[in-house]
Amino acid sequence: MRISRGGFLLAAVAALLPAGGFGAEGAPVFAQLVKSRLVHCAFYRTYEVDKITGDLVLTEGRANSLTHFQGIRGDQARQISTRMAGARNVRVIRTDKYLHFVDEVAGMYLLTTIYGCIDQDKHGVCMTYGATQSRHFDVRVLHDPDTVYEALKDNSDPGFCDHSFIGIREAATRPQE
Repeated sequence: MRISRGGFLLAAVAALLPAGGFGAEGAPVFAQLVKSRLVHCAFYRTYEVDKITGDLVLTEGRANSLTHFQGIRGDQARQISTRMAGARNVRVIRTDKYLHFVDEVAGMYLLTTIYGCIDQDKHGVCMTYGATQSRHFDVRVLHDPDTVYEALKDNSDPGFCDHSFIGIREAATRPQE
């Protein structure tokens, strides 16, 4: 899979879904992600195919839905999505393999799973994470989200997420002149 940004293709990963979200030392690559003030995700109905290489690509700006997470603290976060009005509280579930955000909506569950790093900066810091999003009625997601994700990943919306404000001082914290 590759992500196309502004007409340029960035090589992301060879496999569609990595085995897990771990780096070389065994620490979750999404550890920094949960420290982020905002997490931005874009999801697509399906991959596009690069006409030249045949690679599967996700083209930034052509997403079918956007989801933003903010205020990640412990097992809670706030979610804003283009698929429904208003901000909602969601569960954050970290497992040995994945990072899950679970939104319960009238008996249905919206499961956003971040499964691993797909793009790093020159220092090896993960900048873009592979993710999927699914809508389902499987209540097991509340206590075993990995199993639900594994069962649904091939039929889920593919996408990617990135973080902001890690190691960056926000302009809003500057003294007023």
